[in-house]
Amino acid sequence: MTMLTRWKMLVLLCGGFVAGTEAAGTKTVQLELHLVVTQPPPCTVGGASVEFGDVLTTKVGDASQTKPVGYSLNCDGRASDYLKLQIQGTTTTISGEQVLQTSVQGLGIRIQQAGNKQLVPVGITDWLNFTLSGSNGPELEAVPVKEPTTQLAGGDFNASATLVVDYQ
Repeated sequence: MTMLTRWKMLVLLCGGFVAGTEAAGTKTVQLELHLVVTQPPPCTVGGASVEFGDVLTTKVGDASQTKPVGYSLNCDGRASDYLKLQIQGTTTTISGEQVLQTSVQGLGIRIQQAGNKQLVPVGITDWLNFTLSGSNGPELEAVPVKEPTTQLAGGDFNASATLVVDYQ
C-alpha cells in the first residue's frame, strides 16, 4: 500500500466515524418515575417532670440543686440512629445563657447534659444530636439559675417546656 492509499483510507475511515456519529443523533424519551417516600416511624416521649422541692434563694445556681429530667423515648425500628432533641419554651437570658423562663422574674431553669454539664439551649433553632441507647436519650438535668444581681423573694415558681425529638 502506498502512502497516498493509506491517507485515502484514513480519510474514508474518519469520515465514516463522523457520519456514524451524525446518524446516531439524540432522541428524547419521556420517563415516568413512581416513588414512594417513607418516613421513619415516630418516637414517643414519655413524661418529663422535675420537682425542685424547697430551694433556698441563696442556693439557686448551686450544683446541689441540680435535678435529673426523667423522660423516656420509644422509637420503633431503625429510628434509633441519627436523632436530634430540642427543648422548646419561653426563654430568658441569664448570665449570657439562653435558659427556660420561670414565673418569677430573674429566675430561670438551665437545662444541661448530665455528664459534661453542657448547656442545652431552649428555643426553636438549636438541636442536640444523639443516638438512642435502649430507651434512653441524652441524660438531661435541670438547675435553677438567677441573675447575679437579682434578689429573689420566697414563693412558688413554675416553668414549662416541650421536649421534641426528630430525625437529623
